[in-house]
Amino acid sequence: MRLGLDTYSYRHAAGLWDYVPRENAAMGVDHFLQKAADLDLDGVHLADARHLDSLEYGYVSELRRKAEDHGLYMELGTGGTNPEHLESMVRAAHVLASPVVRTFVGRPRPATSQEMERVISEAAAEIRQVLPVCDRYGIGLAIENHQDLTTDELLSLLELIDSQWVGICFDTGNSLALLDDPLESARAFGPLVRTVHLKDYQVAARADGFCLVGCALGEGVVDLGAVLEVLSREAPEANLNIEAYIGKHAVPALDDEYLRRVPEVSAQALGRTLRLVRDRGLPREPSLLTDRGAPEAEILAAEEELVARSARWARQALRRPGPEAGSGDE
Repeated sequence: MRLGLDTYSYRHAAGLWDYVPRENAAMGVDHFLQKAADLDLDGVHLADARHLDSLEYGYVSELRRKAEDHGLYMELGTGGTNPEHLESMVRAAHVLASPVVRTFVGRPRPATSQEMERVISEAAAEIRQVLPVCDRYGIGLAIENHQDLTTDELLSLLELIDSQWVGICFDTGNSLALLDDPLESARAFGPLVRTVHLKDYQVAARADGFCLVGCALGEGVVDLGAVLEVLSREAPEANLNIEAYIGKHAVPALDDEYLRRVPEVSAQALGRTLRLVRDRGLPREPSLLTDRGAPEAEILAAEEELVARSARWARQALRRPGPEAGSGDE
């Protein structure tokens, strides 16, 4: 399995989301390619269509040339199920030599299971409109478990679409946000996985549930070793893209409104997750650098170090030598 860099790992340095660097130039595609090469990785997974300055053939083909010069693959990511947008992304992916376009449903979870069925049905109808373009260019869609659909809901979406061109982008940490077990999700998704966001989380208790705390791979509660065993057996062609980031995500698992929006969650799943928080959770919720208003240089340096630790863990887990191999005694 090939190992790549998910650009969301540099969400602060990239400046596309909730943080914009002011003292440093925002990272672009050229920077990501160099980072992946420096970390001895195999490719780059562009997590957002905004990484591309244009969808014009000349611009995208030049990005492909740059990736090939580095000996790296590139995967293209976006969000939502708008057919026209996804068709544009599929065409760009063909030029970029990305075998898949990763996307996600990205709609707020409704209050009832009937409304969720409607959300899934509408998403399936929109995605089906894109299938002729996928078939024409030989490019697949990989729908992510983006903390919006449970494992079973995502599987039901793919069942409705019923196409060889649509599979799953499996984020190894996101299942926790909807009280699914990541290892069980990996087993359920199996050969449907087309690409992977390799992510870990720490957890910390809150009065209304818990929060997910971003961390380096191997430093959280996800059984990544067991997950990788499943993926290597069931989806060996899927690329593993490191996603490590500084951030937190609240999961109000004891709140009535939250539980109304995940009606299929069993008492067993809730109990299992809360035991995980109790037994393996942090002693207290950490105050992150961004919470404390740390200087930009400190935030970006911490982000860099988190990615480097994750890359080291991943290379060891996959039994791959790192860039430092052969450089002398350690």
